[in-house]
Amino acid sequence: MSNINTATNQTLHAAKSWLQDFHSLGDQLNPDTAVSKFYTPDCEMRFPGHAPIKGHEAIINFFKEQSTILESMKHTIGHVDVLPDRIYQEATIDYVLKGDEEKKVVSAQGMAIFGKRVDEDKMRFFTVYLDTSPLVERVRVVTGAREK
Repeated sequence: MSNINTATNQTLHAAKSWLQDFHSLGDQLNPDTAVSKFYTPDCEMRFPGHAPIKGHEAIINFFKEQSTILESMKHTIGHVDVLPDRIYQEATIDYVLKGDEEKKVVSAQGMAIFGKRVDEDKMRFFTVYLDTSPLVERVRVVTGAREK
């Protein structure tokens, strides 16, 4: 039984280590570096309710567009589950918007599914479930304040 626990702990540790690296680089808001390191060339990024974003160029463009409104982003990893072909992760993401004179931190809760095995460096798909309503509301406040 202890061999199974040891293997499980090693797998979980490897997954968390990869996730830390992924978020650390992603939080720098430099998709040119992060996407090629962590996404396969044909990776599909999915946000339920939206069309999939497929391939390095489209994913990089998505993040560049996002970074036009973000001053900073910081992921805090919550619970992680590892399956043979994917990793499930809960997280809190703290955002600060560009142009926000208060520099108010807006937190969003999310769940992501990373389509990769622990022994793989890059993911084949990335599905994100994220409640963006606090961020959308803050964008409204900040852009409304700027227009006055």
